[in-house]
Amino acid sequence: MDFIDWFVPAGIEGEPRRVMRHRGVAKSLLTISLVVTVMLLMLAVFRGHLSATEYALFAAGILMPLVGALLIRTTGSITLGLLATNIGGIVIIAVWAFVSGGIVSIALPGFLANIALLSTYGNMGILLAMGASLAATLLFLYLATAMAWLPPSIVAAADVPVLMLTAMLGSVAIVVISGLFVARDRALVKARLLEARRAAEQSSRAKAVFLRSMSHEFRAPLDSIIGFVDHMAGDATQVLSDDQRKCLDRIRTASLHLEDLLSQVLEMSRVEADDLSLAIESVRLDQIVAPCLAIIELEARKQGVELIDRSESHAGHAVWADRVLIRQVLLNLLSNGIKFNRRDGKLTISAEPVGGAFLRVVVTDTGKGVPGAMQHELFEPFSRLGLEEGSIHGAGLGLVMSKRLVERMRGHIGFESTEGIGSSFWFELPLAETAGDGAAPSP
Repeated sequence: MDFIDWFVPAGIEGEPRRVMRHRGVAKSLLTISLVVTVMLLMLAVFRGHLSATEYALFAAGILMPLVGALLIRTTGSITLGLLATNIGGIVIIAVWAFVSGGIVSIALPGFLANIALLSTYGNMGILLAMGASLAATLLFLYLATAMAWLPPSIVAAADVPVLMLTAMLGSVAIVVISGLFVARDRALVKARLLEARRAAEQSSRAKAVFLRSMSHEFRAPLDSIIGFVDHMAGDATQVLSDDQRKCLDRIRTASLHLEDLLSQVLEMSRVEADDLSLAIESVRLDQIVAPCLAIIELEARKQGVELIDRSESHAGHAVWADRVLIRQVLLNLLSNGIKFNRRDGKLTISAEPVGGAFLRVVVTDTGKGVPGAMQHELFEPFSRLGLEEGSIHGAGLGLVMSKRLVERMRGHIGFESTEGIGSSFWFELPLAETAGDGAAPSP
């Protein structure tokens, strides 16, 4: 722990970004006090004498940043400390200017330190408020000078050049040294962020490798279970009771469901690890919709859901997409539309150009809709919207994967839902006809 850490409020040790910010503010405030102290010593050496008023103003200039730093340490509020320091600084420099020449005073360069500190650490509200205060102060000094309200200057004419040089050098020193602190701290933060990013990427890759390995380890016994169940169910020499056949059916259903979950987790890990290569090409809408409807038709029939295709009028439109992955996205949306629909409900797929550059594909169901309080969870991994204990199976990864795949293809995805009426999920992909020179956009 160094001296600067003493000015960091207690209780934020576990928050590196806040600690770095508080350290930066403390360094800048202490720099102002140090530079003003050096200015005082330089003037004492070169001039040999200072008036009581000058000593008092210099003392105030040294103490005010220290008070601000202590206030931040005590309250934990950078905003409060900056406000106190800058208001005090403006008052001190304004008094200096008033008693040493008004609007042409040698003290005016000191305002640079206030502006530098605010522009580096202050928020927009503080910057605007202090900027307005500083402008009002300068206007007052101008009027005081123009209206001859000023008292006799406390600085003799012969001392003006030395004091002006000291003020200019001091202001430059404060701005430069504070800037160096800021640049160094930002470089440290950037290095830490890069390190954290590399660690996260390595972790993601390691997770993907682990999941692939475990997926293969799980698939072998699962395939064996499914194989033995099929063998027992199809063995004509075995006489099974109805209960036994029901048990076999349940074992097979559960095994297939577990296999599907493993596949989803593996695909999700590949997407997150950026281990999924895309083959972007021009794909006609009917080449996406027709195969998906053919695959999902049996499931819809089992659930008593009517499939309605209203995309025929745009069947000839082509989009830039990965042919296999975009079908996976549409299948996810269609499967959800059936899974969360009501008995004898409808599932409609439609399409329309959007903005002249994209084609939007919409899947609309007549289910219960998504409650407003849960809509923000739709694209969160493993979110099942409170259906964890229900009869609807799934890992809660379909929409998350769909979103990431569509975005990888430079598209957009979204939804609209009304509770009790139904939901519409859509995705948009770039139209191939508007891709300029005909080259596919890079994924």
